[in-house]
Amino acid sequence: MKYLRLPVGSYQANCCLVFDEQKNAVVIDPGDEAPRILRVIQEHSLHVKVILLTHAHFDHILAVTAIQEATDTPLWVHEAEEPALADTRLSMVSFPYTLTADRLLHDGESVTVDELSFTVLHTPGHTAGSVCYRCENTLFSGDTLFAGGMGRTDFPGGSSRLLWNSLEKLSHLPPHLTVVAGHGEETTIGREFGTR
Repeated sequence: MKYLRLPVGSYQANCCLVFDEQKNAVVIDPGDEAPRILRVIQEHSLHVKVILLTHAHFDHILAVTAIQEATDTPLWVHEAEEPALADTRLSMVSFPYTLTADRLLHDGESVTVDELSFTVLHTPGHTAGSVCYRCENTLFSGDTLFAGGMGRTDFPGGSSRLLWNSLEKLSHLPPHLTVVAGHGEETTIGREFGTR
């Protein structure tokens, strides 16, 4: 498994292109700058098979429609996040914008895309349906866990109590796991939870 991390949009959300040796790819959180994302996909000869969302806030979803139209790929999201795809109050998109999930994911589920295998970890708190995706030795943590911080809980659907529970859940993962957050630089589980 390899990945490319592309900070996109005014909030520099990390869009990740995760791919196998055959160049079959998953796009995680295409937040903005669809032409740039598509250019990188083309430059690396990637075959996009699925779009995964860690959550449905505007800065993680605005390029979804364009990526889908260009690559004819399905959108997968956690079941608790589905309402935000059609409710701009929850997604905080400032104009009419709706998405439809092609598959609803569940906590603990393993999803396979060609040679890539992801484990879905439901980590509510930032939003009701926030998830992290573990693929091999990498955790794509969305806005649940950052290098040196955690997600906000003051948006619609946020909960400090649930976020702390989610962080407790993540703290039990192997310390060597690389964490690719929804914003900012990479870190590790050990560095964030003092278990190096």
